[in-house]
Amino acid sequence: MKRPIAGARRPFRPAIIVCSYRLAPLFFLSIIFQFCFHSIHAQVSADDAADADRLARMYKDDHVICRSARHYFTFDKGTNALKDKVVTVQEDATLEFMSLKKYASLTYPEFYNKFIRLKTFQKAVKSGSRFQTSARSGIDRSLTDENIFFDDSRVQYYPIRFSDKGSVARITVQKEYTDAKYLPRLFFHLPYPVAEQVFEFKVPEWLSVDFKTYCFDGYTIEKKETKKGGYTNFVFTMKELPAHKTEYKQIGRAYTDPHIVIQVKSFESKGELIPGFDKTADVYNWNNRLYKMGNNDPEKLKPILAKITAGQNSDIDKIKAIYYWVQDKIRYIAYEDGYSGYIPASAQEVLANKYGDCKGMANLLTELLKLSGYDAHFTWIGTRQLPYPQSLPALCVNNHAITTLYYKGKEYFLDATEKYVPLGENAYRIQGKEAMVANGDKFEIRTVPLTTGNDHKITTKAEFTLKDEQLKGNIQVTLTGNERKDFHQLYHDLPISGREEFLNGYLEFNNDNVEASDVKTSDLNNRDIPVSISGNIALSNAVQNISGNKYINLDFFPKTLEKYMPDEKRKTGYDFDYVLSFDDEFSLTIPNGQQFADVPEKLELKQNGYEFKGEYVVTGNKITLKKQLVLKNSTINSADFTNWKNFLGSIKTFSSYFFSVTTK
Repeated sequence: MKRPIAGARRPFRPAIIVCSYRLAPLFFLSIIFQFCFHSIHAQVSADDAADADRLARMYKDDHVICRSARHYFTFDKGTNALKDKVVTVQEDATLEFMSLKKYASLTYPEFYNKFIRLKTFQKAVKSGSRFQTSARSGIDRSLTDENIFFDDSRVQYYPIRFSDKGSVARITVQKEYTDAKYLPRLFFHLPYPVAEQVFEFKVPEWLSVDFKTYCFDGYTIEKKETKKGGYTNFVFTMKELPAHKTEYKQIGRAYTDPHIVIQVKSFESKGELIPGFDKTADVYNWNNRLYKMGNNDPEKLKPILAKITAGQNSDIDKIKAIYYWVQDKIRYIAYEDGYSGYIPASAQEVLANKYGDCKGMANLLTELLKLSGYDAHFTWIGTRQLPYPQSLPALCVNNHAITTLYYKGKEYFLDATEKYVPLGENAYRIQGKEAMVANGDKFEIRTVPLTTGNDHKITTKAEFTLKDEQLKGNIQVTLTGNERKDFHQLYHDLPISGREEFLNGYLEFNNDNVEASDVKTSDLNNRDIPVSISGNIALSNAVQNISGNKYINLDFFPKTLEKYMPDEKRKTGYDFDYVLSFDDEFSLTIPNGQQFADVPEKLELKQNGYEFKGEYVVTGNKITLKKQLVLKNSTINSADFTNWKNFLGSIKTFSSYFFSVTTK
């Protein structure tokens, strides 16, 4: 209706540690791959030319196809940096690419870090029937960006430009995963079409492993299992995959795209059975072991704690003071470096530095609350980016850390990285998710409560009078829930000199025809109360004068929902980031002696995940437009696109209506 549906919070940076999880971070490539391509000038065989013609007809919107991608995984025994006996994994991969246009290009990356060693990475070009290996190495770059304090992630890549349709290049990769716990999820789809994708695993008898498959329904994926010579081979094959392309506000691919999670359950070593991740308790024991390595020293927190809670008399006020202090005074900066990236920085270290990642901030908050005598617990949780339950024994279940507080029979899930979230409310990104709550050598699984759209509301009331050809009046906007939190994050990140312009723009709704003045607000230093912004506004270009009659559109706000109208090329559903509702009431008073005509009919729409009500009410010389839009679900699946488009189309027609004002 008025505001963008998505929250305005700074992006939550995916990574490989407890703070996050890793999909191949291709979003970095547009920044770092600004280099010359290595052009392929090679003879194209008749067979390859014919194959390119055939595939180009199948994939008309794509310039390059991966004709085959084969990944072969073998397992061995080793020792990690903590001197534990672990399973190591070697991946040998070969990918063959073909140009479907005369001039085409691609950039192929391989990511690595302290858990993944890139042993071989080569490019070869096909000329006739033979491949010629390039003498050039892949370009190597760090992936650390301005939002990361330290990141051990790096990338090597080959930029390739094809000069002829049917040109072929081959990439050969050998990688070693030094601890199978950190083997990433394997997705079948790539950023380009794939004629055949194969994942093969050669599992020795001494290893107990399971392959958890997700989103396989609706896809044709061949699975084979064969035994030979003390090994079991598992092969997963998928053919004719369309390209995985990024779309605006798309649902996370872990919810939609077929992929495999490898679960190393246990292995034998010299007659000893070494446990892996067979049960949820195994994951907790590993997480908790690393958590304890943070080595907190609560004594060093006592001086600052006394200052934070000074003057606070009630328990709730003390809890709020501690929670809000960590939100406001500790800067979120991620740290990712091997096992150190999984060990929380000590509470005293985060305090001294005034920054930390999610684990460090949760650690500090937990220790401050415990030191004050409250029942607080360090907690691992997965955000809504991840579809996995805590019952899946794998590290990919959790990508974030928070604090769980038990107080007077109530649970509080405190996320110190979510600035301006008041006590008792939760960011939508963790709502409905299972949390792994530490309790010494034991743990609990608790679920963060879900909220409804009515808990995150933008309420707008405006009263206008008609003077000549202009609408003038006053307006008030009230924000609750995540809408309030997002406003605070935007507002308080601005320099003081830019805040007045921001507030004016907020009431003008980025509409050039609206001018706001005399803007007032609620106490913007109090995150516990709704945000209220009010002022005077003048609306021009809303009145058309035709043959003595005035035609007026009272619904002047930008139709931001239009950006969520899928076109015929849209493949994936939408994720709005959270549920919310809009509640609008705009009234217009006209001079005596005039009357309203051609008032539209009431509109009421109701679907499973979203609802709309809109009506014009005439009382004497006053007309009031009342609208309510509720998004009960945070996602719109592609299967619901027809209903969704009809829904948006009906709202657009209703909102664009011009009623007439005539003389009595």
